[in-house]
Amino acid sequence: MPHDLNTLAARRLALAAHGVVDARPTAKINRGHVRKVVDKLGLLQIDSVNVVCRSHYLPLYARLGPYDTDLLHRLASDGELVEGWIHEATFLPARYHHLFDWRRSDAKDLEVRPKTKQWVRENQDFIAKVLDRVREQGAIAASDFEEKIVKRGPWWSWGDAKMALEWLFRTGDLGAIRAGQFERKYDLMERVLPSEFADIAIPSRDEAHRTLLTMAAGHLGVATVEELGDYHRLQIGETRRHVKDLVTDGVLQQVSVQGWGTPGYVSAGWSRARKDSISTLISPFDPITWHRDRAERIFGFHYRIEIYVPKPKRVYGYYVLPFVHRNGILARVDVKNDRQDSVLRVFSSWGESHDDDPADTAAALAGELRQLAQFLGTDDIDVQNKGDLAPQLARHFT
Repeated sequence: MPHDLNTLAARRLALAAHGVVDARPTAKINRGHVRKVVDKLGLLQIDSVNVVCRSHYLPLYARLGPYDTDLLHRLASDGELVEGWIHEATFLPARYHHLFDWRRSDAKDLEVRPKTKQWVRENQDFIAKVLDRVREQGAIAASDFEEKIVKRGPWWSWGDAKMALEWLFRTGDLGAIRAGQFERKYDLMERVLPSEFADIAIPSRDEAHRTLLTMAAGHLGVATVEELGDYHRLQIGETRRHVKDLVTDGVLQQVSVQGWGTPGYVSAGWSRARKDSISTLISPFDPITWHRDRAERIFGFHYRIEIYVPKPKRVYGYYVLPFVHRNGILARVDVKNDRQDSVLRVFSSWGESHDDDPADTAAALAGELRQLAQFLGTDDIDVQNKGDLAPQLARHFT
């Protein structure tokens, strides 16, 4: 029995849904361009890693090329984007804020980890005082509180004020604001979320989940049940039930995909993607590679972030960016923005074994590295001789 989608068709459908088939704009990038990318992806994951630049800048760069990052901050400061715990810490269009009321309600009902539940129960008075201070004082950062910071984990330390602010943010009592600096400022949600979005009717949990899964199908192109749920971090049991209902209702369609041992799902009325992908470097936190099994299933690309792997055990490097080219992920580079010396350092360059034209990949990657350097404002690119693609890549910088 023939498959609905062969491997190439599935890749093209996924890349089109992820917004990396349309040529980068040639006109000056404006807010409308940034808004279009955010709408295409549905959200932007935020991460503190700043090896190249803040991670939420890179998905926009991948699709737009060099742009003014302040455009993103303006959308956030004007209330078009809000921050929430969606797919980790995330920028989200404000018009979708109401779709996650169930998650904030879960937190208020203390459907959380036992240690968090215990801390919240033991610190109700303190949490109330923090909320009162924000109500009276306005936007505030955790650093505005004077207190002894107690180490609570292996990677970072939060004091009680930070924990209270994060809890109030999680329950929706507070919203978060970020300007050019990474530190969050917290304010009452009613002062963060524009009134036209605050007044939207709150759907039931089931209604919200159905809407989110329908949106995820559009953002992914073709996906398994697990991948649909993972896009907004929904529980797998609820996801299976809702996907079945959405297929019955004609909202989603089940398809078979070559090489997949499980059904795929697409939006009703879907059509095959015909355009080839652009050539672009993507963030480790780009939706294209969020779901590691998906990246391997669709692109044959095995990917793991090695930031927390001890250096002797790293395979590819500390901060590795995948390279999308010719409808696949055909290379990866370990890079760093050396701000002190104004150099984009390429510590290693690796190709994929299934690439039938590595010379072409190296040439395209060289052009993309020059674009990235322009975006970062660096003066030079230093390609080191490590990795099977490094010799061919280095020839473009001699």
